[in-house]
Amino acid sequence: MKQTQRGFAIFELLIAVFVIVIIAVAGFFFVKNKPANKDDGKTTSISTTSSETNTKTDSAKIKHLGVNLDYYDPATKKAGDFLFTNAEVFANQIFMNYGYLIPASPDYPAKRNPQPTFFLPLGTKVHSLVDGKVFRVPKLYSDDYSVQVQTEGSELIFEAEHVVNVKVKEGDTVKAGDIIAEVSPFGSQSGSGLGLFEIGILKGGNPPSHICPFDYLDDSIKDDLLKKITAFQKSWEEYKGNSNIYDESQVVIPGCVSRDPIEG
Repeated sequence: MKQTQRGFAIFELLIAVFVIVIIAVAGFFFVKNKPANKDDGKTTSISTTSSETNTKTDSAKIKHLGVNLDYYDPATKKAGDFLFTNAEVFANQIFMNYGYLIPASPDYPAKRNPQPTFFLPLGTKVHSLVDGKVFRVPKLYSDDYSVQVQTEGSELIFEAEHVVNVKVKEGDTVKAGDIIAEVSPFGSQSGSGLGLFEIGILKGGNPPSHICPFDYLDDSIKDDLLKKITAFQKSWEEYKGNSNIYDESQVVIPGCVSRDPIEG
């Protein structure tokens, strides 16, 4: 009887050891083949989607240039909000194209302009480019601000940069054309009375990149605005008596001399 009990005890011990081994092996393979956690998967998915998305298919579109641009009127020396002047302005341009090669200086290397740059009279009102929600209003190195607006369902950030007297805050809903600020005095040169303003489209990434904004014009303004940009630059060259200010051979779309993303 004692031998039988001892036999059962040994058998039960072997069964227990076998079960423990099976559980240990199963646990090892589970841990080894465990999928990435949800946060990792989500991050990877967002990163992949962002890098593969062709932003030209993004539904967000610019419905306002940010300032008013029109055909040049010699009587007023204005083209919308722009004032034609003989005062000194950077690169001899009051409308600098996206992608324009800014010459090197003693302090900075040459670089491509990541945002169309405008010089306009101080006090000029700045308007929202798009319908959307104010994403951020960061203060810039230049002691002015950037109003960044994002439309619903879009990965793109639309910037009205180098502005002062900001009239909106983060979270506000805006419509294209709403007055949101004024042009900044930053960059005002030689008592010209002109301030600086830039528009941009920022595409996410690390680091983020700017892209040509005139590829994202809403159909309601596209044809008219592109014609006005071309006419504006021609009128400016005629006013300045210099037909070489703009190199038309480089233009890929009025307002841009490149479609390559520019970091910054």
